[in-house]
Amino acid sequence: MKLSPKRLVVPTPGDSKLAREALQKLTARHSRAHRASLYLSTASGSAERAPVPERALELLTEILRQTAEGNAVAVLPVAQELTTQQAADLMNVSRPFVISLVEKGDLPARKVGSHRRISLAAVLAFKSKADAERDKALDFLAAQSQDLKL
Repeated sequence: MKLSPKRLVVPTPGDSKLAREALQKLTARHSRAHRASLYLSTASGSAERAPVPERALELLTEILRQTAEGNAVAVLPVAQELTTQQAADLMNVSRPFVISLVEKGDLPARKVGSHRRISLAAVLAFKSKADAERDKALDFLAAQSQDLKL
């Protein structure tokens, strides 16, 4: 799940312009689409319709939005079960920290031989809970600094 330079796409100014145009057309017509099809055509003149799942349409919209803003974009496949290193990369923490969470029982995992596997759902739930707790603590600190006129 490492981010390699091959998977990172940095848009050119022309790419950003085209992405803005595509994003405007896509959001104007399919803002609440549950089913959609894209019409694909090539320079050689061949054309074809392709059905697109709602989630893929959401991803495509976000890719176009980021590209239009000139931001680099990467799409990474994520398995349903992660290694401890993949979980650490996803949570932006160290692998030993993930192992300590597993050993304390804070993050459920199963053993495959001598290796631990953690479900993607468990990692995302833990990350969401940790992010919410951090946001709450930051809000508290901000309120305290306001009260103390810092």
